[in-house]
Amino acid sequence: MNDGYHPMPDRDHQQGCVQRYEAMHQRNGKAFFDVEEFELIIDHYLEQNDPRKAKEVLEQAQLQHPGSLDIMFSEAIVLMNLGRLNKALEVLDAIGKLEPFNEEVHLHKAGIYSQLRNYRRAVEHYKRALDLAEEAKDEILLDLAFEYENLEAYEQAIEHLRQALEINPENEAVLYELAYCYDLAGSHQASISFFKDFTNEHPYSFVAWYNLGNALARIDKLDDSNEALDLCIVIAEKFSSAYFSKARNLLMMGKYQEAIDCYQETVTNDGPQAITFSYIGECYEKMERYEQALIHYDQALALDPNWVDAWIGRGVVKDLQGNLAPGVKDLEMAVKLAPENGDAWFYYANALGRCERYEDAMAAYTRLNTIEPESLDGWLDHAELLFGLKGPEVALKKLREGEQVHRLNARYRYRMASYFLRSGLEQQGLLELEEALMTDHAAHVQWLEHYPEAASMPQVIHLLELYKQ
Repeated sequence: MNDGYHPMPDRDHQQGCVQRYEAMHQRNGKAFFDVEEFELIIDHYLEQNDPRKAKEVLEQAQLQHPGSLDIMFSEAIVLMNLGRLNKALEVLDAIGKLEPFNEEVHLHKAGIYSQLRNYRRAVEHYKRALDLAEEAKDEILLDLAFEYENLEAYEQAIEHLRQALEINPENEAVLYELAYCYDLAGSHQASISFFKDFTNEHPYSFVAWYNLGNALARIDKLDDSNEALDLCIVIAEKFSSAYFSKARNLLMMGKYQEAIDCYQETVTNDGPQAITFSYIGECYEKMERYEQALIHYDQALALDPNWVDAWIGRGVVKDLQGNLAPGVKDLEMAVKLAPENGDAWFYYANALGRCERYEDAMAAYTRLNTIEPESLDGWLDHAELLFGLKGPEVALKKLREGEQVHRLNARYRYRMASYFLRSGLEQQGLLELEEALMTDHAAHVQWLEHYPEAASMPQVIHLLELYKQ
């Protein structure tokens, strides 16, 4: 909650006021406190997450300073902390009638309306506060952007964040939020363009270089991303987030040892964390150094026994080592800990199928198809298991359940073509194959690996030649 951007109080003075108040309270005595002292005491109890104690102090303040606007503000804040938001609005309305040009009234109201999820009213009051404010306008613009985000009006949020940076280009919170908004809007090119311009004007802004690096990574310009992240690290050599982003890029590029070195930098700067050891484990897994991978997954779980990615990693590595049954147990732990995690269900279902626990595997794939219908491999593997057990007609029926999501995907259409042809539905199969070839002709190579018999069908050979590029 924004309460007017007051400077931090003198902690020693505040603590002295609190001690004097508590001493008075213990002896059931009386003592005089001026308005500022009461505010400090109330703030102390609110910081201690004790709004009821703050309310007791407020009642004493109201007795000693009836009609004080500052105490009325304190009343509004206490009511907000007690969850009595509508009552707090009434108090702020009363203050607003007495001081119609007080920006804090509108800041408090905006915060309340935001809590009430009335984001449009929150926007109105932040705008009024902005018109009245003489300082800290960048902070108000940041709060205004949050409300536009709540309304999913990302372009307006971006516009106000850019205004905030014009006022204060060193506001790091605004820089981070702007990058986040560009990402939410899917405006990666616009983000890159903005942060390139910004770093030209402010070459020592490590946050801007970091945001630029992340935006470039989102469009798979990983080398350019690493260059931006390197410049960020030159400016802020212990900024672990930049090392983390660069490590992720290197992992995606297949430069696993370099990625490990970057992750180790974050351990040096920030200490050991489960996520870091889990990613190092993934790097070793990709390098097929399975024992090292398990050591690092175990280190992640030692730090956080509920770290799901490490349980998945352990399960996958044990499977790769030929220890399928122990791997299944780790993957079972993963789905128990994170029942909405699609990766966990995918690897669990796959492993169950190879353990010939077919009913369990079907149930796991069904769960995956439900929680993560966009997982193409989930549908394809589910259908393939059904094909092996019950034939192409049943596999085809399963794939058609995911048709609405994956209809335009070439891999999906090739697989549909396979099951149609295997089911004797030649016309439908050839139509699907034609659509798949028009979408991605090169992918027919993988299709023929899946269904080699198709290579001897004259109609298939004709279509492959017809759409050859």
